[in-house]
Amino acid sequence: MDLFFFNDFTKYIIFLLNRLYMIRLSQSVMQSFTSIGPMLDFVALFSIIASYSGTMLPFVVLFSFILSYSTLYTVYQFSRRFTTNGGYYSYVGNTMGKSLGLFVMLFYIMYSILTVPNLSIFVSSFIYNILIIFGIDYKAIEYVILIIFIILVYSVIASGSRISIKYTLIAGLMEMSFIIIMSILFLGYRHYPIEYKYSFNAFFLGVIFGILAFSGGGSSIFLSENTRSSKRTTPRALLISYTLSGSIMVFSAFALLFFVGVNGIYSYSIDPYYIVSYISDRFGIYFMMVFAFFAILSAFNLSVSYLNAFVHMMPRMLNDLKIKNRGNYIILLFLISIVISFLSISLLGFFNAFVFIAGLISFLYIVVHIITNISLIRINRSFVPVLSGIFLIISMILSFSGNMALIPSINYAFIIYLIISIIIVLIIRSSDYYKSINFYIN
Repeated sequence: MDLFFFNDFTKYIIFLLNRLYMIRLSQSVMQSFTSIGPMLDFVALFSIIASYSGTMLPFVVLFSFILSYSTLYTVYQFSRRFTTNGGYYSYVGNTMGKSLGLFVMLFYIMYSILTVPNLSIFVSSFIYNILIIFGIDYKAIEYVILIIFIILVYSVIASGSRISIKYTLIAGLMEMSFIIIMSILFLGYRHYPIEYKYSFNAFFLGVIFGILAFSGGGSSIFLSENTRSSKRTTPRALLISYTLSGSIMVFSAFALLFFVGVNGIYSYSIDPYYIVSYISDRFGIYFMMVFAFFAILSAFNLSVSYLNAFVHMMPRMLNDLKIKNRGNYIILLFLISIVISFLSISLLGFFNAFVFIAGLISFLYIVVHIITNISLIRINRSFVPVLSGIFLIISMILSFSGNMALIPSINYAFIIYLIISIIIVLIIRSSDYYKSINFYIN
């Protein structure tokens, strides 16, 4: 009798300890919020959107927010039904079949792997251009900063999920507070008269990058197995984080336009670092340094959150694929990030590499969500995923048909990876191994 009591007591203590270390609502909210990275979007993606859409920037951000909100419905509904760190591929695999699940897995893996190199390229170039303001101009510094940034991101992830989750909570609250204060300051400054020039194609070319601004918002689903009361906490966290980040970004986009004016937006579209010198001229060097700090912090937050979600997905994916020899995938991901960063920089240069990878990530993200929307339609007869899917398809077609800047190169890269993914799925499907694959959901 004593032995049974001891076993039950031990199990209860283990249950309490596991529950203590489970992810709470506030942590899940900031996991998604920092995966969106509003401050980074303000500094980096707004410039790209402006280069295509000009003064339509805030309306592109608003439309992208609404469009992303419709995709949120799909993720929200799935997270209420299922608990799995497999995320999108598990949802699709269990509703549309293993083949489509594998296809979504390959697309998600690619855009997750590309995220850290993409952000490290931007941050290294961003810091380098700030150093130039202080008279420090050594090109090799960019490469050193890039390596240091990637090392720091992987160091946080390697320290364990408890530390990385606590980090995103604190850093996310700091980022959110600053961008709100900054936007209020911008609106309180002298306003320039604004002339909006609308162009249908230019608008949707901007949307492809506007959608990218919200692409990490669903990252908390990949930690659902580690989240307390997941089927209640995860969907609530998604709703809160999307609403917060979207509202902040729309507000900050309008604030930016009124702050710099039409000429400023044009300058920003051809020089992404224009905003740094402009802020320095208007508010002084110290505020500019604070602005730069939070921009870098946002990029770091986003990298940690994205990688945190991906690293939590890996054990589930390897179990689903019945892969026993796992090795140290964190070291492998680190090396891949370094190789992708240096290879893309050598081919395109720093800023063009950032734009190219960002565009490719956006196309991959859109396809994942189109398929996920279709899979929800099969189990939930709602018009929202239908509407979301139609909007995503239209946005992708219009963006895909563009011939401005790097769009054709992004299209070719996307088509190549699409073909490779289809071939991989067909090879796996034709093998005996295919039968052993099972996508876990709870």
